[in-house]
Amino acid sequence: MNRAIFLDRDGVIVKDKGYIHKIEDMEIIEGAADAVKAFNNAGFKVIVVSNQAGIARGYYKEDDTVEFNKAMLDKLEKAGAQIDAVYFCPHHPTEGKVEKYSKVCECRKPAPGMILQAAKEHEIDLRYSWMIGDRQSDIEAGKKAGCKTIFIGEDKGVKNLKEAAGIILHRDKIKSRYGIEETCKKLKAARKKIVFTNGCFDLLHPGHVHYLQEAKKLGDVLIVGINSDASVKKIKGKMRPINSGFERAYVLAGLQCVDYVTIFEEDTPIELLKVVNPTVHVKGGDWESKPIPERETVERNGGKVVFIKFLDGYSTTSLIEKIRKLK
Repeated sequence: MNRAIFLDRDGVIVKDKGYIHKIEDMEIIEGAADAVKAFNNAGFKVIVVSNQAGIARGYYKEDDTVEFNKAMLDKLEKAGAQIDAVYFCPHHPTEGKVEKYSKVCECRKPAPGMILQAAKEHEIDLRYSWMIGDRQSDIEAGKKAGCKTIFIGEDKGVKNLKEAAGIILHRDKIKSRYGIEETCKKLKAARKKIVFTNGCFDLLHPGHVHYLQEAKKLGDVLIVGINSDASVKKIKGKMRPINSGFERAYVLAGLQCVDYVTIFEEDTPIELLKVVNPTVHVKGGDWESKPIPERETVERNGGKVVFIKFLDGYSTTSLIEKIRKLK
């Protein structure tokens, strides 16, 4: 499953000039492209959901909106910002002058129809997603869909999309590969001692928590790399993981001892370690007598490998067997 940032269009990405539809009138709000780019780098899908009642009112046609949106996406793309999809509602229940658009629908915000459609088509988990808008109808639609929301506007405490992005990403401990690379650069510049560990972390149990708490004591910042779902299947078999990559990352991010979480697709964390470049790489005590593929990478960059013994009596495999026996 994916997580997403849902954005209203007018007043959030482009300046709201009242039923805007002409490309020559388009003006991207300052900082909006930077915000979208930041969401891209953090691993969010970015999706626009916009009411366009001007179509129902007869002010412009659907094709005008499609062309306007395409031009907006092109402008953002030139600035390095990627919108994954755009949805718009052409209807109005009472003010429509064009008969086929004059109706009550499930897509016009505050109804959540566009968000729900996008979630289905893009495999989005709405519990971990955000709706950002400048009208109450945006916020209501987001809440009805099950998203977290941010209301932007000069009088709302959050002035613009760039500020909203700062709030979300400051709270967010789950980083993409690019995001963790940028984070590590800042940590190194601040002379922070980075501790790294990796694993599947499927069905978190007390042994995991103890291990991570002990790892955090070895430095200033603890970064956890978790195997992707495909990687877990190779290691643990086709019935694993029990929880998806993002679900596992979300649970780990909830632990106070964990500062950042990132998912890696490779079979080993070697490529990720080249990015993180930790001072300490932590492995479980069961690895002491085994060859460690990533040891050379860690030590070549001046780091060291440290082993932490697991708590006896805890394992995900035994936990799964225990659950099965409950049948």
